[in-house]
Amino acid sequence: MAASKKNTGARVMAAALQLTDQLVGWRRHIHRNPEPSMQEHQTAAYVVDELAALGLTEVRTGVGETGVTCLVRGAKGRKTVGLRADMDALEILEQTGAAYASEIPGLMHACGHDAHVACLLGAGAILAGMPDALPGNVKLVFQPGEEGSGGALKMIQDGCLQNPKVSAIACLHVAADAPSGYVATVRGVKNAQTDEINLTIHGVSSHAARPDNGVDAISIAAQVLIAIQQFIGRHTNALDRKLVTFGTIQGGTRRNVLSDSVTLVGTMRTLETPGREALLRFLQKDLRKIVSAMGGKLTVDIVEGYPPLVNDDGVVDQIEAAAKATVGAEKLLTGRKAGLGGEDFAYFGTVGAIPAAGFCLGTYDEQKGFTASLHTNRFDFDDTLCLPLGAACLAQTAIEMLGG
Repeated sequence: MAASKKNTGARVMAAALQLTDQLVGWRRHIHRNPEPSMQEHQTAAYVVDELAALGLTEVRTGVGETGVTCLVRGAKGRKTVGLRADMDALEILEQTGAAYASEIPGLMHACGHDAHVACLLGAGAILAGMPDALPGNVKLVFQPGEEGSGGALKMIQDGCLQNPKVSAIACLHVAADAPSGYVATVRGVKNAQTDEINLTIHGVSSHAARPDNGVDAISIAAQVLIAIQQFIGRHTNALDRKLVTFGTIQGGTRRNVLSDSVTLVGTMRTLETPGREALLRFLQKDLRKIVSAMGGKLTVDIVEGYPPLVNDDGVVDQIEAAAKATVGAEKLLTGRKAGLGGEDFAYFGTVGAIPAAGFCLGTYDEQKGFTASLHTNRFDFDDTLCLPLGAACLAQTAIEMLGG
């Protein structure tokens, strides 16, 4: 059995390497033509066309608005597993200078979703070309709206895991902090719960020369920021990683007038339920008392975001087996720490109620200049190296999940 799996992995890897030019072409086309969340109409159409060119025609479109699913049938077996890629881009003005840079001003694939789609197309091509090695079916899930729109939930509600029923699902995500060409796995919690925080401090306006006649909302806002970080650093378990970050602060109209209102907008990221609950209590109760003690009032609005992504151990086992069979054990990094970024793939495990796990494909390469972080205007990677590895590992993961 071990020899058979090794041989299958070698076939998968060889097929992926033969697809290198096509994988790069897919990725660069999508990179040049980014689309925002839930508006991936051209990307979805491109995916459907490329699937058809591969001979894959069991396709469903408009799933969860702009999503696409495709069924790849094996030679035998009734079990079906899933592989997922997200398709949306970010509102970022690209500054990579690449020949394939975004042609849509203000939109960029800065989170690697172009790579994810290319790898999933590649996995589909590989699996379709070796049905004898596929003891079941694989549903390819091309998902819209990961960047804040919850496209995974929309697709699940629209039946993407049904007809035929998907029994387990996996995905990959590029990782700019892992070495290029390596596969990295996480056990347990992989991504944080992400909630949106909107705080408004209400004060009383007055002339800057008589601050005693007013309540300075800006001064209170400074105390609020310090109090939140003090609470996290000194009143919660330091081993329970959590993070509150504010990205915007708005308040005031003139230099010589005390502001009567300041709004702080940010995110709260937590890995464990107790830590999240403690933060919520502090924000909704204790922080109000702090603001009130300084004469102000506080409005707190918490918008619940994606749940934490908790990787299924069994699927992680299969991902690691797939990585060893394709990229090699020497290119597999186990024990990666959880990240505090959100990932709506979590819904496949919670709402979808099936075993689910994601893994990382490293892109960091200092010698080649690929060092920029995700969600920045200079993020790029060596697609000629990385894409065949990602496609192969995805394809072999599906085979492993099917018991091949």
